[in-house]
Amino acid sequence: MIKEEKNTKKIHGLVLGGGGARGCYEVGAWQAFRQVGIQFQCVAGTSIGAIVGALYTQQSIEPLVEFVKELKPSNVVADMPDMPENFEEAMNSRGKWFEFLRSYVQKGTDISPLKENLNKMFDYRKFMDSPINYACMTFNVTKMEGEAFYKNDMTEENAVDIIIASASCFPAFPMTKLKNDLYIDGGYEDNLPIRLCEEMGADDYVVIDVHGPGRVRRIDPKLNEKIKYIQPLLTIGNFLDFSETQAMRSLHVGYLETMKYCDQFCGYLFSFQKKSWPKIYMCEKYLELMLGKQFKIPEDIPEKAYNRILGYKPAKLENKYNKHYFYGKLIECLAFEVNMDPVKLYDFDDFLHELDRLLEDLPKPELPDSIRSVHEFLHNRKKEEVLNFFYILLVGNKGRLPLVYEPLKNVFDVQYYLANVWYTLHLYLHQ
Repeated sequence: MIKEEKNTKKIHGLVLGGGGARGCYEVGAWQAFRQVGIQFQCVAGTSIGAIVGALYTQQSIEPLVEFVKELKPSNVVADMPDMPENFEEAMNSRGKWFEFLRSYVQKGTDISPLKENLNKMFDYRKFMDSPINYACMTFNVTKMEGEAFYKNDMTEENAVDIIIASASCFPAFPMTKLKNDLYIDGGYEDNLPIRLCEEMGADDYVVIDVHGPGRVRRIDPKLNEKIKYIQPLLTIGNFLDFSETQAMRSLHVGYLETMKYCDQFCGYLFSFQKKSWPKIYMCEKYLELMLGKQFKIPEDIPEKAYNRILGYKPAKLENKYNKHYFYGKLIECLAFEVNMDPVKLYDFDDFLHELDRLLEDLPKPELPDSIRSVHEFLHNRKKEEVLNFFYILLVGNKGRLPLVYEPLKNVFDVQYYLANVWYTLHLYLHQ
């Protein structure tokens, strides 16, 4: 949980990790901080984090948001090799992915568009006059060691070059020359430069980790209690995907999720207005009461459900709502089953009624002729069809699974429990 602190002389540090195109998430996080009124007195960044951090220092978010809105590969790299039509598909195909990377490196990259855009957004005088302190991490190839640059090291002539040096993701991007030395992305030294904020006197830290490629240095364990981590809960694409669609999605995800980290929105992977919390809590308690009469859903079922539906285990979210949000996560899993969009802000009532409608529209599977063929039938069906199978059985048996089907709930535990949540939620909405 991240809170606004008023009338404090503490130095709050912001650490922005590297991650290429994933840095759009950090821009969305900044929007959330600004809306909530959270301010930082020092900022340290690596790679894209160095760019976002420099603009945070001069408090110029509007040009950066406009840059993200209009982002395309040619705004970052001149003559970038053709992007795969389906980036996710290419990522999952080892051959296609290496083919793209090979052409990306062999063709060579000209990042003058990125530098030109940074020059338009960066205002050296605003940067230096700002009371916010700044540092970025680079890797000095000539000396083969990490090198940090602080605000006082930066002149009007070299400031942009230093920031670009931190973001020179070699070999995808070329090296940057400063004086007589060559530099590459600071991720080769430390992709989460917490130490730099520590050296600038930070009393506590908010660290945004977008899980870009790079090395993460171990920190003094004593710092852990002073650090609040923000990391994507939803996936935010590949670090080389500079498409406008993905950039805006990452920005919106960063905003929504940071608002949840700051207790301003409710939900886990889906986001709900703060005013929805009383209704969410009431629904939570209704499901707890009604389902608790039959069984106790194992605590690991929400995690298993997300993993099976999404294909990954989302990070934990720490805020004041999440410990009271168990059945809500299962409701979210139902929403994923019917392809509701998690990257938007919902009113909880509207969300539930839309979910109810979409669940009812799921195609009804044809039930097998005999009990013997049920197991084979279910193993050959999609997840949503198995879910619907259990739901139909519950509807036809007043919320109970017929005894003959009882063994199936241990084999298809996630779909069985989700079907019970669906059945009980439908009663809640239509009582």
